[in-house]
Amino acid sequence: MTEPLDPNPVNGELAVREYFDSKTRRYLKRVITPELIEEHRCGPHAQHRSEPLGRLMFYLKNLPIDQQYALRLMPNGAYRITSIPKPGEPPVEVDGTDYPDPSAGLHGIFLRKINDLMGRQDG
Repeated sequence: MTEPLDPNPVNGELAVREYFDSKTRRYLKRVITPELIEEHRCGPHAQHRSEPLGRLMFYLKNLPIDQQYALRLMPNGAYRITSIPKPGEPPVEVDGTDYPDPSAGLHGIFLRKINDLMGRQDG
């Protein structure tokens, strides 16, 4: 006689991805240092990065859209960090910090994503 089908089967692909994402998050939390943050601040668009910064940037770039941020140009010429809105909804400002240029704003996004990562309890 055959076993009845599990009504809540485990998605093996998702389970494996979450396992490796958890391991990656643990590694990235260990390599985040003031020197790594300064490396990003000095060159957010740098072509050649240290290996830890390259891994961190790859991870942050590939987060789900609901964990991403965008820059919004304000009427006063400053930039502010916003959430990425769902279709049909306006972007929401994350905080009221004004950034003088896109590079400073991108570094602000980088710092916000690091803060999000460090706050996670699952890896």
